[in-house]
Amino acid sequence: MTPRGRLIRVFRCQEVDRMPIRLWGVDPMFPDRDDWKLLYQLTEKYELEIIRPWRPSKEEQPDLPYSQIVEEKVLQEKGVKEITTTIYTPAGPLKSIFCEPLSGAPGYTLKHFIESPDDARKWLSMPDTGLPAVNSYFELERKTGGRAMLMVGLDEAMYAVQRQMGSEIFGYWLYDERELLKEMIDRAFLGIEKLVKHYLSHNLGDAYGWVGPELCIPPLASVKDFYEFVVSYDKKIIDLVHEAGKLTWIHCHGDMKPVINGFIEMGLDCLNPIEPPPVGKITLAEAKGICKGKMCLEGGIEDGIFYTKTPHEIRDITIETINQGKPGGGFILCPTSSPNTAAKLSDQVIENYRIFIETAVSLRDY
Repeated sequence: MTPRGRLIRVFRCQEVDRMPIRLWGVDPMFPDRDDWKLLYQLTEKYELEIIRPWRPSKEEQPDLPYSQIVEEKVLQEKGVKEITTTIYTPAGPLKSIFCEPLSGAPGYTLKHFIESPDDARKWLSMPDTGLPAVNSYFELERKTGGRAMLMVGLDEAMYAVQRQMGSEIFGYWLYDERELLKEMIDRAFLGIEKLVKHYLSHNLGDAYGWVGPELCIPPLASVKDFYEFVVSYDKKIIDLVHEAGKLTWIHCHGDMKPVINGFIEMGLDCLNPIEPPPVGKITLAEAKGICKGKMCLEGGIEDGIFYTKTPHEIRDITIETINQGKPGGGFILCPTSSPNTAAKLSDQVIENYRIFIETAVSLRDY
């Protein structure tokens, strides 16, 4: 089997020749980090599976239907670059401030676009955007062949709204501004639905994937919130994708115990990353028992272990995870995040990744 064909089959919980192994975010076609050199080499040496994402290039994006100004200011004393974005909507301006550490570490939002119901109404006043060109997809498909699964990246309706306001305001608005929140999610969904239909009309992708549901699960939100603001919207997108014969993938951190059945009810093909206890409250084996061939699971290896465990412990954790996930198929072994949680990976972390990969490869055949 080719890696692409193997991933398509495992998404469908069909029999495969070996358990897929993936390093999320590591793709030798796009070697953009020097400290990942060994990870790229090991991915090629052992033909680890790759899910290669595609989104329209910057040149293919439609013109914005509103005016926008972006200002950057370096604050050496704070070690950050402040990026201020102002959007001029028909109902008035919206402003956000993002802080980008000069060290290369992950950034954070200092001020969100939406902080009040008035801001929400400004956001709702923005005109719809146009549709992108898609020519770059076919060039990527030609270069990829059978080496990787091609996944079209999408936004998610709830997350498209949540990230405009942050978790604190979102949590309050689940109670105080629920109808306004729903109006905004409805609006975001319509744009995503239009985009998916556009992509499908061009027959793009093996799979369609998105992130974000983790922002609407316990403890921040209730299971009821999850069903109302995630399941009811995402299922419609999944149905559209399935009607076209394509597959779906969702990334959702956190405890899957209260919500895993919701993903099954959506008809989702592959759920990532299935974090083991103590991060989650359900083991990989328990999750496999719940899914019973109805949904593929990807993940199982907590990203933090590469920074905190010894090589011997990495080997033992890898073996135990495979023992839980591999039997019966429908499983992709993968860390719960890409290796980008540090600006530069230490030699110890790289060595732990090597131990993980080589241990997994020795046990992957069915």
